[in-house]
Amino acid sequence: MNPSPEYTNTTVYGSPDVNDTIRWGLHVIAAGASKIPPGSSYPLKEHPDAYLFSWKKGRVLNEYQLIYISSGHGVFESAQTEKIKIEAGQVILLFPGIWHRYKPSTASGWHENWVSFTGDAARRIMVEYFTPAKPIIQLGDDHELINIISSTAELLQKADEGYQHRATARVMEALALIEPHRPMPDNRESAYAAKIQKARVYLTENYEQLIDMYALAKHHGISYSLFRKLFREHTGRAPQKYLIDIRIDKARELLRHTELSVSEIAEKTGFSSIYFFSRLFKRWEGRCPVGYRERWGESLEKPKATV
Repeated sequence: MNPSPEYTNTTVYGSPDVNDTIRWGLHVIAAGASKIPPGSSYPLKEHPDAYLFSWKKGRVLNEYQLIYISSGHGVFESAQTEKIKIEAGQVILLFPGIWHRYKPSTASGWHENWVSFTGDAARRIMVEYFTPAKPIIQLGDDHELINIISSTAELLQKADEGYQHRATARVMEALALIEPHRPMPDNRESAYAAKIQKARVYLTENYEQLIDMYALAKHHGISYSLFRKLFREHTGRAPQKYLIDIRIDKARELLRHTELSVSEIAEKTGFSSIYFFSRLFKRWEGRCPVGYRERWGESLEKPKATV
């Protein structure tokens, strides 16, 4: 069906000049809101190109997203979850490297408010407090979160001096607002969940180092076979793949936002050689590091406008 005149979509992208906010630890990539009326297909052609996807194929992002559904209902599914019914008042968290898809019900439509972000501080927060195995947070009717997201979009739009750092503070505030509502593991799982959580934090904070997964499991008092099983249950990935995903994610940031050579980036992200890094990066991204950097540069030629 064609969208009705009620359809609205506003997306504001941050500046590509983000070296300072990458050092700061959290960079706000974009923010926006969409009102999808009943009877509309989703996503519509007006959906931002950078985030366009189809329900059949789903999508994998290279960043984090926080999406608040303020009205309507729909469905969400990811590589870590079964199909989950989404209701108004819920937050959907999206994680880099995790396949997912979502859409509103054609009967109700929905109103989504979202912000996308990346960075070392973002990774630490998202790993410490949230998990792709439980990406839905029951928040309820919360105009404060809507205001935080809309004010973030306004900051990106105006682009006044220091706006990126202020936008970062808004995202931190949004995460602090939803954190008390995050789903907690039940008592049976809590001991093992805590160990896996600590291991995830360790990998996130030490990704540039040589890490012995067997020693990490032993440090937490778990056999490696059980550690690997539990880690996969909680993250959807084996420990080594999880570590590589963190390294590739950091490499993407450095390729997009610095002028470091591919060799320097390989060293900074913990890869043993530029050859190994380039081979893995191409397997993960579908193009070599140089090709990825060139493609990113071409994408920045698009205007930083609202849609």
